[in-house]
Amino acid sequence: MFAATQNAGQPELDGISDDRPIYLDGLSREMFKLFLEHTFGRVRTGSYTTDKLSKFLYFCDMYQCRHAQEFVVHRIFSARFRFHPAQLINLAIKYHVRSLFPFAFQQLAETPITEITHSHWELMGDEVFLNIVYVQAALDHHHRIIAVEEPKILMHSSDCQNPTGCSEDWHVIWWNGMGRFLLDGRNPQPYSDAVKRFKELKFGRVSEGCKDLMFKILDQRATFHHAEHFISEACRFLVRETSFQIVVLLVFTAGLHP
Repeated sequence: MFAATQNAGQPELDGISDDRPIYLDGLSREMFKLFLEHTFGRVRTGSYTTDKLSKFLYFCDMYQCRHAQEFVVHRIFSARFRFHPAQLINLAIKYHVRSLFPFAFQQLAETPITEITHSHWELMGDEVFLNIVYVQAALDHHHRIIAVEEPKILMHSSDCQNPTGCSEDWHVIWWNGMGRFLLDGRNPQPYSDAVKRFKELKFGRVSEGCKDLMFKILDQRATFHHAEHFISEACRFLVRETSFQIVVLLVFTAGLHP
């Protein structure tokens, strides 16, 4: 084909020589080399940088390379802790990669709002950012309820000699222990760490049997399953492109009570 154009006196076509390369708009030489590596099975030593993975995903989306895109998404998910969650949200929305969204949304829901910068906000977009704010507000409310409302001892164990005193001390130790650990203004503890520290306290008139029974309840994390389920539901609505109003309504009507 190239020879025919030369003989016909036509202008040289892109790709006929190194001096006339084929120009692909928005694509660097490096990205095209990555595509060739994957397409022709060349073994690559070392890991991809987050920047290369992001650009590779851009290339796959632009040129509709679905097989290559599956490979890149797998590599991004394998390296997900090297990305900021806002970056993953951005990639998920921009390139319609839903599988990246739940993990990133969960991470953002657990990130203090003061650590989310304006650049992170721009990456995830107004709708996702606003929903993160509402979700965190609901979770903080749920957190405070757990801190001040201890699980009740509904039935005392056979070794409990003073049920009234047992219940009273359990209430006081819960507030002075779990309440302080969960609501510490300088160093609030996640639930699992708070429970671990709580178990090391002295429990006064709480019998060993009642204490063991209540520890089993705490280990089941029943109260925090409500919060985890709530985050999953809010994320699911966003992934399915449900209207923002419904997601916000969910925050205030989900019933995040233990």
